[in-house]
Amino acid sequence: GSISVSYQMASPLAKNLIAGAIGESGAGINPTLAPTSLAEAEKQGAEFVSNAGIQSIEEMRALSTKDVYDIYIESKRFGFPVVIDGYFLPKTLPEIFEAKEQAMVPLLAGWNSAEIPGAAFMQGAPFTPEAFIAKVKETYPNDYEEVLALHPHADAGQVEWSATNLAADRFISYSTWKWLDLHAKNSNQPVYRYLYSKLRPPLKNAKLTTGLAGGTMEGGPKAPEPIGAPHACEIEYAMGNLPLVDVFAWTPDDYKVSTTFMNYFANFIKTGNPNGDGQPEWKAVNGADTTPPVLVIDTESKLINASEDARYRFHDKYYGNLK
Repeated sequence: GSISVSYQMASPLAKNLIAGAIGESGAGINPTLAPTSLAEAEKQGAEFVSNAGIQSIEEMRALSTKDVYDIYIESKRFGFPVVIDGYFLPKTLPEIFEAKEQAMVPLLAGWNSAEIPGAAFMQGAPFTPEAFIAKVKETYPNDYEEVLALHPHADAGQVEWSATNLAADRFISYSTWKWLDLHAKNSNQPVYRYLYSKLRPPLKNAKLTTGLAGGTMEGGPKAPEPIGAPHACEIEYAMGNLPLVDVFAWTPDDYKVSTTFMNYFANFIKTGNPNGDGQPEWKAVNGADTTPPVLVIDTESKLINASEDARYRFHDKYYGNLK
C-alpha cells in the first residue's frame, strides 16, 4: 500500500488528482520493489506466457480471469514488477523527485520500530557479536567496516537490535526514509516523519500467530518475540479498527495510541498538517537537516531528533540512489 502511494505520487497520471500522501512503511525505491525497465518487463512477460504453454499473448488474453489466475499461482511468482513504461512511470522515483516532477503535495510517512525480526538478517546464526560480524562481512564484503561502525554489536542485546535494524532497512525502512528525504529536499511542501513504536498486546488464542503483513493464522510458525513494533502492526491503530480485530487483548493504552494516531491522520487529511487536538507537536522535516524531527508514536508519543540517519545515508550510497 505505502509503496503504491509513493508510485502514485511520482506518476504524471496522478499529479493533479491528489491533495496529500500518507505512507505507512515502504516506497518503490531500490531495494524495495523498485521498477524495472520496459525491456526487462516484456522479457519476463514473454517467459511467463511461454512457461504456461501458451503460444501467444493473444491466446493468453482470450483466457478467463480464473484460468490466468491459476496459471499465475502455478508459476509461484511473487507478483510482477512495476515498469518504467513511459506512461504511468517515466523514470525511477529518485529521478522523478530530483527533477521536481512529483505531485507537490504534503507528505506524511514513516515506518515501524522493528519492521522485520533480526533473524531475517542473521539467517539462522545466533545473536552473538562474532556471528553478527561474520554476517556483516558476508553481506557487505567491501563496506563491512562502515556497517559495523554504524551498528553497535558489543553484546546479544545490541546485536539483536542491529540485526533488526539492518533487516528492516534492507526490507522497507531505508526506502521510506529516501522518499521522505527526496520530497523534503525537492519540494516546498511539508514533510512529516514518524516512527511507530507501540507493541501489540498478546493474542487471546495462543494457537494463533501473526502474519508478516497483518492478520493471523492458526498453526503457523511461531515468530520471535518482537523487540519493537513489527511490520503492519500499526494499521489497526491508525484506522481505528481495534474493536473489529478481536484476536488481541487490547488495553486502554492501545485505545489511547489509536486515538492519537487517528487524530494526526485526520488533521493531516483535512489541512495538510497533522497538528491539533492538544497532541504533542509534530514538526515538519527540513531537507537540509541531518537530525530531522521524528514523531515517535507510542503510549506516550513524543517528538525527537533522528540520531541514526547515518544508517540510511550509508544505504543511500550502497543502493546507488544518491545523486
